[in-house]
Amino acid sequence: MSPSTFRQHFRALTGVSPLQYQKQLRLQEARQLMLNENLDAGGAAVSVGYESASQFSREYSRLFGAPPQRDVTRMRLAPVARPADLRRTIARSTARGTGPSHRSTRPSIVSR
Repeated sequence: MSPSTFRQHFRALTGVSPLQYQKQLRLQEARQLMLNENLDAGGAAVSVGYESASQFSREYSRLFGAPPQRDVTRMRLAPVARPADLRRTIARSTARGTGPSHRSTRPSIVSR
């Protein structure tokens, strides 16, 4: 398969180019390292292969909508949804017709 054909097939399946996909994976891994391993942005950037901290910060902000430290702080302060809360949210959205359609083949999470 030629490189251009591969890129076309890859983009058709994922919606992004192989390079963009790889970049997103690296940035998501860096985000997890900052959240779970308490690395700073520079340490996470180096861990996932970035040589330039400013390039890392720019691409991180573009993907997640905020600079690394602000994003991680926001995520740490965000309330965690409990499974019961999620079931109620899904039940309400389904009752209003904004959730999964009734023809869905996926099993429902809502317990009755």
